[in-house]
Amino acid sequence: MDARFLRTLSGPAGILGGIALVLLALVVTADVVARGMGFALIGAAEIGGVLLALLVFLPLAYTQHLRGHVAIEVLVSAFPRRLRRWADVASLLICAAFSIVLVAGCGETAWESYAQQEFQVGTMSFPLWPVKAVVALGFLLLSIQLVIQLIGALLVATGRRHDDQDESSLPQTTL
Repeated sequence: MDARFLRTLSGPAGILGGIALVLLALVVTADVVARGMGFALIGAAEIGGVLLALLVFLPLAYTQHLRGHVAIEVLVSAFPRRLRRWADVASLLICAAFSIVLVAGCGETAWESYAQQEFQVGTMSFPLWPVKAVVALGFLLLSIQLVIQLIGALLVATGRRHDDQDESSLPQTTL
């Protein structure tokens, strides 16, 4: 799969995650103000939960594309250039495998939720499968991004693709 195709999916997913953050802030603020005035907004907690899922899982692939996830660099930054390349390959392989397992599990959970017509029960009820599907979609996009980066890292580590980065900008492991 072409990396540009993934960016056309992960970029808008990241934007939707950002919009979910703004909406979550508005919902929480409105609920706090309403509670201060002596009443609660019906469904604020449920809407907040949905927005939180969108906020966390949709931007995963785009953040990985930017290499923006938390990375522990203390040990890896001390490695020689070649070993650092292989540490990046190992890290991407582990993360991709873990993410693929999460896609399978979350996808199965979303399908079961849809098949059973599972609903959130609270001050307002709504189907849960769309939220669970968004979680699976976020992990799917992340898995594709990780595999694309893994292939690129393997090509560089094996010398099949030239890497024009200087020593200070070498990718760091994501583990």
